[in-house]
Amino acid sequence: MANRKLRAIYKDLTDSIDTAREAALFEVKELKQDLNELQRHLSGRKKSTDIQSDDIIRSAYEIAHRLRHMRTQQAVLARMQDVADETEALTYLESRGAKLLKKPAGWHFQTTQERFLLHENDPVAAAAELRRLLAAGKRRKRPAGKAKAAAKK
Repeated sequence: MANRKLRAIYKDLTDSIDTAREAALFEVKELKQDLNELQRHLSGRKKSTDIQSDDIIRSAYEIAHRLRHMRTQQAVLARMQDVADETEALTYLESRGAKLLKKPAGWHFQTTQERFLLHENDPVAAAAELRRLLAAGKRRKRPAGKAKAAAKK
């Protein structure tokens, strides 16, 4: 249920950003047309114009408003992604047996052979380090002597 809610919130935010982007692009095109017509009028190529100065100000204000809205929504999306990444990393660390200790501070992972300090504060970096360690551990080969002895048995 929670995943559905998060996906719905994510979709709503991305739709809101897309709508604001389209509205800002429309206003930019309208402003560009108005400024081109005003330039032709001021340079003497067009004798009369019906451009109102308030139209230019309103368009600029709308563009600024849409950009602020987009940036706010993008910041919310980025924060949501950070929280989701951190939650996923914490789940991964705990599922693999890593522990957050106070001395020395940080995420620790212990194997039968050695103990690793993964990362001090960042669970995402600690999870990435643990993934790297576990992947490297799976690819390790036996020493040549042990491989021959195991083959003889």
